[in-house]
Amino acid sequence: MNLVKKEGYKETKLGLIPNDWSIPAIEEVFEFLKTTSFSRNQLNYDDENDVYYIHYGDIHATYKTPILNFNEVKSVPKLNNDVQLPASVQYLKDGDVIIADASEDYEGVGTAIELQNLDEKKVISGLHTFALRDKEGLTIEGFRTYIFKNPIVKKALKTIATGSKVFGISKGNVQKFKIVLPTLPEQQKIASILNTWDKAIAAQEKLIIEKQELKNGLMQQLLTGKKRFSGYTEEWEEKSMDDIVKYLGGEAFKSTSQVENGVKWLKIANVDIGAVKWGDSTTFLPNSFIDKNPKYVLKSGDVVMALTRPILSDKLKIAVFNKEDGIALLNQRVAKLISKNKNDLKFIYYIHQTPYFIYTMNAMMAGTDPPNISIKDLAKKRVFIPSYEEQKKIVSVIESFDNEIDNLINKGKHLKKQKQGLMQQLLTGEKRVKI
Repeated sequence: MNLVKKEGYKETKLGLIPNDWSIPAIEEVFEFLKTTSFSRNQLNYDDENDVYYIHYGDIHATYKTPILNFNEVKSVPKLNNDVQLPASVQYLKDGDVIIADASEDYEGVGTAIELQNLDEKKVISGLHTFALRDKEGLTIEGFRTYIFKNPIVKKALKTIATGSKVFGISKGNVQKFKIVLPTLPEQQKIASILNTWDKAIAAQEKLIIEKQELKNGLMQQLLTGKKRFSGYTEEWEEKSMDDIVKYLGGEAFKSTSQVENGVKWLKIANVDIGAVKWGDSTTFLPNSFIDKNPKYVLKSGDVVMALTRPILSDKLKIAVFNKEDGIALLNQRVAKLISKNKNDLKFIYYIHQTPYFIYTMNAMMAGTDPPNISIKDLAKKRVFIPSYEEQKKIVSVIESFDNEIDNLINKGKHLKKQKQGLMQQLLTGEKRVKI
């Protein structure tokens, strides 16, 4: 590795770092605590139980900040009352670090959280985790989780990960793994700076959740006619979905038709709650298929819905195709919604997201494995809808909330990007803090 010499910096196996920083092995800094292995079905959120359990899946998906503050986070599960703990169990303390030793992608390898404000709560580290405790006073509380978010360290962690579909890191490798440690005063300052950014990001995410909840409550009132706008007094009509929308099922394109590059192929896996997602699940069909299958071509403004496993956590997997999605071809078990008889397509899209609509869909799918909804059954569903003009008015109000939420989300993304850049500089020593 050819590194550019820089005054005040030294060359190490992990890269250039300040002269007064060190790169000890993890086992020189931390002791490894005992962990336990209980499954999800042995956990619950009942406040009567008193042993909290940190599951590796929650480290990846649930806890949104590097510090797991028990005064703020209420989503930590507990063990069921009938679970027997081993006599050797070790309870965690403030400042302990928990690392997920398994991940479905390289980016998640070595994801870590640090515990704070346990207040004598009994907390244990669980399935697919390492629990670490500072043993020599070489780290500052509040900084420890950032050791594993250092870009230099994260990059190196990926080199010791093994596996294909799931990537794992072993205790043996982790114990000998080198980390980057600033001086204690710098750790304190860096932790304070990054914690300020984390609080700003958390506050932004709270605003997003509050705005979404406000929107959901308003939608429930507007889409059921419980709340009406001034000047609209006409009774809503009861109609079947077949009266207001056509559900166009996709074509059963063959996997053998798949190509390296071409037109995007929209499958069930690409339809999420409120959004189309591509990423690693993106596959392509020949561009010639666009002209051969014009009715299955998707463009900006189209509404698509999953017909297999259409409901996730009481939310419907339905989304509006937008210009960023480009053009795609509709696969089988995904439906395109086409407005009929002068009904607003966006209004129809919102109707599908009401609790009652989803509840009745669930009833229709009872007993099917995997859960499937048929276009025939959907067409029979009955709803009450207002005039076209009132539909447009309702849509405009809900869309204004969507725009506000999008702005909040974009601001949150910007904050995270700024913090990421700052972490890159501070944790590698590229930018030094003043002590």
